[in-house]
Amino acid sequence: RVALAELTLDVLVRATQHVPQLRPLPRFPAVRRDLSLVLPERTAFASVESLVQSLRLDALASVEHVTTYRGKPFVKGVKSVTIQLVFRKPDATLTSEQVDGQVARVIESATKQLGASLRA
Repeated sequence: RVALAELTLDVLVRATQHVPQLRPLPRFPAVRRDLSLVLPERTAFASVESLVQSLRLDALASVEHVTTYRGKPFVKGVKSVTIQLVFRKPDATLTSEQVDGQVARVIESATKQLGASLRA
């Protein structure tokens, strides 16, 4: 099949809005925590991310998918999902105690709501 298209780029360029997306660099370091959760196969990462976001954790900057593992030693229908929680405050350095309490909330909620367990 042959296809042909003609675009008038100058019209598209004139219609664009160039808004700078600059933010100052953070003054304080981020604290990262990786969690490997053993979950039922049917549980999507979007469910995990939604659960974490619903907790409205203080200083949570992002939730990121790291990897999903299926295979030994897990039985069929079970998988391990590793997520990374990134915490940061714009006006202070976080302590381990502040972050650990929030991570514990994530683990507790994932256990109750998603049937997850923490991978050893």
